[in-house]
Amino acid sequence: MEDGKSETGIDITLEVLCGKWKGVILWELIHHNQLRFNELRRAIDGNISSRILSRELRKLIDEGLVERIDFGTVSPRVEYRLTPYGESTYSFLESMNKWGLVHKKMRTCKPDPSIHEEILQSHKKAD
Repeated sequence: MEDGKSETGIDITLEVLCGKWKGVILWELIHHNQLRFNELRRAIDGNISSRILSRELRKLIDEGLVERIDFGTVSPRVEYRLTPYGESTYSFLESMNKWGLVHKKMRTCKPDPSIHEEILQSHKKAD
């Protein structure tokens, strides 16, 4: 980091993937392999604008995680897919997804440690 503090892997990862949409974009490309812009936009649950999706895709392309494929046709056809480097995000995105689903269940429970423990145990069994 520029201020002289040490950088951890988590610092670097969060710097690359911070924001609401980058992880979701990568997740959709993991599960759909290759998508056109509007297909990707529809696949994302939520209201992402074209402007925001374009900006986030450009950042992911600059980081080497996503590839833009221009088919060079008269009617413009462009698709997006993960690079091999981008595919390396699968394992931790999968872990984040599992953790998020468990967290969602725990948030909906009353603060009862036995219920939380039951949810955690069921999550461990699912792995």
